[in-house]
Amino acid sequence: MRIAVTGFASLDHVLALDGVPTPGRTTTILSRPKDAWPRLGGSPAYVAAALAGNGIAGAVPITWVGDDADGARYSTGLADLSVLTDGVAVVEGSHTPIAVLAYDPNGGCSCLYHPAGRDDLGLTEEQRAIMAEVDWLCITVGPREATREALRLLPESARLCWVVKDDPRAMPLELAGQLAARADLICCSAAEADFVAAAFEKGGPPRPDAIIIETRGGAGAQVTAAGATSFVPSEDLTITDPTGAGDTFAGGALAALANGEGDPVEVVKAGHKAAFAL
Repeated sequence: MRIAVTGFASLDHVLALDGVPTPGRTTTILSRPKDAWPRLGGSPAYVAAALAGNGIAGAVPITWVGDDADGARYSTGLADLSVLTDGVAVVEGSHTPIAVLAYDPNGGCSCLYHPAGRDDLGLTEEQRAIMAEVDWLCITVGPREATREALRLLPESARLCWVVKDDPRAMPLELAGQLAARADLICCSAAEADFVAAAFEKGGPPRPDAIIIETRGGAGAQVTAAGATSFVPSEDLTITDPTGAGDTFAGGALAALANGEGDPVEVVKAGHKAAFAL
């Protein structure tokens, strides 16, 4: 099973704060991981790691890093998780993207992301060759032209998963409409539900057999398939660092579908299990 996952790379710097950052006031960092500063991040890595952890040996991120030490660290991090690295393109003379994720005591997160000039990147020849052989394509937030090209190159026989991010710069509504109408699996948060609805209005109705999952944080997730909607609760779990939980959930759900699971409720449960194991 070959599953390509497109999107922005990232090395994440995660902080726990003593308050909400406010201009003119010093906010104290309470903690940061000693052995993970930075750590592997970005949607493609989280989705692909969940796929690999659920038996998909052909999970391959389609992403871009710089020709710096961080770029090498990113690829090494993927390999350590048994994720293929042949879809990682190195951009000469460029930095590897980074993110700073600062969690406040109220559960909020301030995210600062530096894409390192990757907004206009397209696919390399190596990445196009991977696209020609995929069984599934999973599109996360990434360079819009690369997303367009990946969608154009997607074989008719291949299936599509869209992991939603409401980011107009990377995902204009007309592109979102194309994805929504073609997708076999859509994973979004409750905050992104209106964006998905607008995408369907722009691109047309979902496929008859499409599965649409809307996560509701710690409460669980709503799943709609074949005109029926169900709510699947999740187990209680107290966490202070939910970075990557949504992408990991999507990877677990996609792995279940790719492995032959046909029950939408069981697909959601597989997503919950993957996110809990993060």
